[in-house]
Amino acid sequence: MDTIILGLLMMKGSTIYELRQTIKTLLFSICSDSMGSIQASLKKLLENGYITFEERVEHGINKKIYFIQKEGKAYFLKKLATPMKNNRKNMELAKFFFMGFAEEEQMGLLDGYIAELHANLMELERLSEQLEPRYSFEESFHQELQTMGGDAIYLTKKGRDHIASFQYATLDLGMDALRFEIEWFQKFKSKIYKGVYLR
Repeated sequence: MDTIILGLLMMKGSTIYELRQTIKTLLFSICSDSMGSIQASLKKLLENGYITFEERVEHGINKKIYFIQKEGKAYFLKKLATPMKNNRKNMELAKFFFMGFAEEEQMGLLDGYIAELHANLMELERLSEQLEPRYSFEESFHQELQTMGGDAIYLTKKGRDHIASFQYATLDLGMDALRFEIEWFQKFKSKIYKGVYLR
C-alpha cells in the first residue's frame, strides 16, 4: 500500500478519499481499498517524513491534501528499482484446495466463483472503454496533474504518456488474467461433470 500511495502522490496531491477512489476504481485487482489500510499507510508515511499534508477549506469543508516529499520520492524510486516478485497469494484458493470435502456444494461454489470473475472482468472492461484513447492521458488530465502537486520532472507530455502506457498495460494484464482464470475454472468444472477427477 505504501508504494501505491506514493506512486499516486507522485502524480498529484490527493485527499484520502481521492486516494481511496483511485485505488477502488483503477487498482482494485491489485490491492484492498479499505479505508483502514490506507489510513495506516498514510500514518506510517507521515511518520517517516515521506509525505506531508496541507489543510484547506473548500466549499465550507475541511480537506487534508497529501503531497509527496523529496524523501518519499527517493524511497518510492528505490522500491520501484527492486525486481518484481511473483506473489499471487490468494487465501480464497484455500477453499478451492479443500473443496473436495464439500461434495454437495461444489458445483454451486464453482459457479459462484466463475460469476464473480465475470463480474470483475466486466468492471475492468467498462473501465477500459472509458479510458479511450489508450496509452496516453487526456490533455485535461495533464493540466490537472500540473496544478495538483505531482512531481514536475515526470509531468512532461512524454513523461506522462510513458507512465500511462504502463498503467494501461496493468489494466490489460488484469483483464487477461481474469479471462484465463474464467476459462480454467470452466474447463475444470466440465472435467468434474465428466468424472475426470472423480476416479
